[in-house]
Amino acid sequence: MTALWPFIIAGVADGAVYALAAVGLVLTFRISGVFNFAHGSVAAASAYVFYELHVNHGMAWGWAALITFVAVGVGGGLVLERIAFWLSDAPTMLRVVATVGILVALLSFLTGHYGSQSLFVDPYLPQGGVDVASTRIQYSQMITFAIGAVGTAALYIFFKRAKLGIAMQAVVDNAPLVSLGGTNPVLVRRLAWMIGSCFVSVSGILLAPDVGVDVNTLTLLVISAFGAAAIGAFNNLPLTFAGGVAIGVVSSVMAYKTASVDSDVVQGLYTNLPFIVLVIALIAYPRRYLVERGVERVRRLRPAPVFPVPVRVLTVAGGLTLALILPSWAGAKINSYTVGLCFVVIFAGLALVLWTSGQVPLGQMAFAAIGASTFAHLQNHNTPWLLGLLLSGFVLVPIAAVLAMLAIRLSGVYLAILTFGFGILIERLFFTTGLMFGSSNVSEVGRPELFGLPTDSDKGYYYATLGVAVLCLALVAAVRTTRLGRLLRGYGDSPAAVRAHGADTTVMGVLAFCASAFVSGIAGALLAGVTGSAAGSSFSFTMSLTMIAVLVACSVFTLGAPMPITLSILAGLVYQVSTAYFTNQSYIDYQGVVLGLVAIGVACAPGIRASASGLPRLVRPERPPGRSPARARWAAVAPRSAS
Repeated sequence: MTALWPFIIAGVADGAVYALAAVGLVLTFRISGVFNFAHGSVAAASAYVFYELHVNHGMAWGWAALITFVAVGVGGGLVLERIAFWLSDAPTMLRVVATVGILVALLSFLTGHYGSQSLFVDPYLPQGGVDVASTRIQYSQMITFAIGAVGTAALYIFFKRAKLGIAMQAVVDNAPLVSLGGTNPVLVRRLAWMIGSCFVSVSGILLAPDVGVDVNTLTLLVISAFGAAAIGAFNNLPLTFAGGVAIGVVSSVMAYKTASVDSDVVQGLYTNLPFIVLVIALIAYPRRYLVERGVERVRRLRPAPVFPVPVRVLTVAGGLTLALILPSWAGAKINSYTVGLCFVVIFAGLALVLWTSGQVPLGQMAFAAIGASTFAHLQNHNTPWLLGLLLSGFVLVPIAAVLAMLAIRLSGVYLAILTFGFGILIERLFFTTGLMFGSSNVSEVGRPELFGLPTDSDKGYYYATLGVAVLCLALVAAVRTTRLGRLLRGYGDSPAAVRAHGADTTVMGVLAFCASAFVSGIAGALLAGVTGSAAGSSFSFTMSLTMIAVLVACSVFTLGAPMPITLSILAGLVYQVSTAYFTNQSYIDYQGVVLGLVAIGVACAPGIRASASGLPRLVRPERPPGRSPARARWAAVAPRSAS
């Protein structure tokens, strides 16, 4: 037991950092109903700002930390509060898309500006420590734990005792009622977002010396706070803090215990423990504990336009004609169009769930990765190409069915969180195992020779991919136009109304998930054939996040109307084909910034228009008897009277 104490103490300190970030996440979710998927990228931004000031400009670490705290914590909180305000009546899908857009934009900017190499910050907290029972406890560890514990305790007391803290818990459900009590809801929201952003900003500053300043590492580490938040059911602050510390301790002890085990999966368990906890907690918690706030009154999405049959036929015929003659002028860029077709199919599978049932899956590339690795294994056993392609899709049907049955009961933002955790676990636990890509993370894949045609050439493989893509898009279109599709669209608008008419919404959701996973698995297999190898690096979990931002960003071309097939084609062109023509390094580096910002704009546009039109306005509440005029406050978002 004595040998474990250093690891337990280190785990307590690390866990306090996770807990600090998790508490900030829970706070903002409780008061706004917006789950901030960009929480980790805010911590990364904080670490980079601290590095810029402390290392590049030689500023004393205390001043650098203070400026970072104000700029990223306070300033970032004000920006996030505005975005959350514009999303206050948005459906869950757009709330998720907006914060994912922030994540994509920040990751792209930080990577483009600082590069992908890790930067290093020397330890700045006091060195040395004290010996307790033959175990050395570093001053930095004690300070880190104290910051997390004191911050959480102060916030908990503030929630329980202070009038403003109590108002924070009510503002998301009924802001006008809060204003009648003499408290300004705008002030409440801003304060809460500033506190939450400051908490995660401190986490980024504390992590910088230990793990280095690396955008992907920091983002993933702080996303580990999702597991701690899940232990607290995304609501309970003390339990969230305790969960963060517990995850830190168990991870540290597991790292020590599994170091000598000859298994990549076992050795990787300690780094993936937060995501395992996240998935288990979401599955195990009764539905009543996973409350999604602020969704009682949301605006509906703009309905998709219905075009006459002749217009649709001519559009499809024109599109197919263009696709058939494309190789004659694409030249050496033909492989870029083939990759674009593969992503069109993946986007179509994503859009099927996103805009049919209103659910938000964030693990689409995990399905594509399973399809690609399955196809590689089948080819190694000399399975015919077409049969292997079909089996690569069908193998995902039971996987998607199980995931859907677990996720459907959650719905809303919790379904997005669960599929997000699923995507990370597939990549980090299984990519390098024999089940998927192997220890080299790459599996060889060949191209077919179908019906005696040269489909193994670049041009021939493009046509083979085009044929499969057309069939997959036809399947998605068929699902949308059948009775199942109509019920799913009704389910997206009002699940209770669909259930009231006797429809089994669970079966509908499972079928939609299975169809989406099926076409994504086929697309993954096709994608591997472009380069001749199935590589895990081609299916990073961050791509799932970027893709949903791209898909929604492309809706600016349809004026916000959800047109899944059209948007899937546009998204494939923007996401993949455009890079073959816009080869400027700045475009490649900062493409995600533009796409992320456009996705945020699309999600927030209705709220911005409503705010600009004067629908919400400031009013002065009635002054309660006995209250001095000096204590009367302005309140917000009271609806304008009909007069």
